[in-house]
Amino acid sequence: MPDIAPHIIRESRDVESALNRIGLTRDIVAEIALSAAAARAESLSVDPSSAPGILSYIHGVRAIRLNLLKRGWRESRQGNVESTVNDDLGVQICFQNVDIACNDYRKPNAISGKGTASRRLVAAGQGDLFEPPVDHLPVSFFGSTPTVWIICVSVEGFSVRAEVSCPKNFEGTQFEDFHQRIFVLDESFEPPIKRESVDEDIDDFDVEITRK
Repeated sequence: MPDIAPHIIRESRDVESALNRIGLTRDIVAEIALSAAAARAESLSVDPSSAPGILSYIHGVRAIRLNLLKRGWRESRQGNVESTVNDDLGVQICFQNVDIACNDYRKPNAISGKGTASRRLVAAGQGDLFEPPVDHLPVSFFGSTPTVWIICVSVEGFSVRAEVSCPKNFEGTQFEDFHQRIFVLDESFEPPIKRESVDEDIDDFDVEITRK
């Protein structure tokens, strides 16, 4: 059976509807992405080289849970994979730093390769749910392994992008493809313009010089 291209959702109204079906909103995802990006920016040159990614991951997971646990979700560490689960919807959300998100021509690749536990978790939550056609993505039934969705965040310079995507089964260390990709955030934050001189803000005065 030929591979089916992922269903990409990018229109604002469709994005909000798709996110609502899995218990999220655009504002929640944006807050998670910006929290992760801000944490990455806090790393210093003297830190270990892995510090930006570690800080981003920690704050990304933290932001997910601070937003969702109060809405009835729960923490999961099944197989040492950190996720946040909604049993009623049959959905579990994971965080992932990726090389690029929200790109039509490139799928997001995880900065840190995925292991056996991640592959098993993705596979266990799918079953036959995503056999074609994929017009409406259902989720796993209450009591079974919840379907995995990944909040993928990429930071390049002052640009932050985030998508929420459902990976297909994969064999290696990368998500080989996705059933659905929801493009949520693509923003650039330009650095403040540095003033050349404080004199520009000082009014000109006529100075009178007199002899003593």
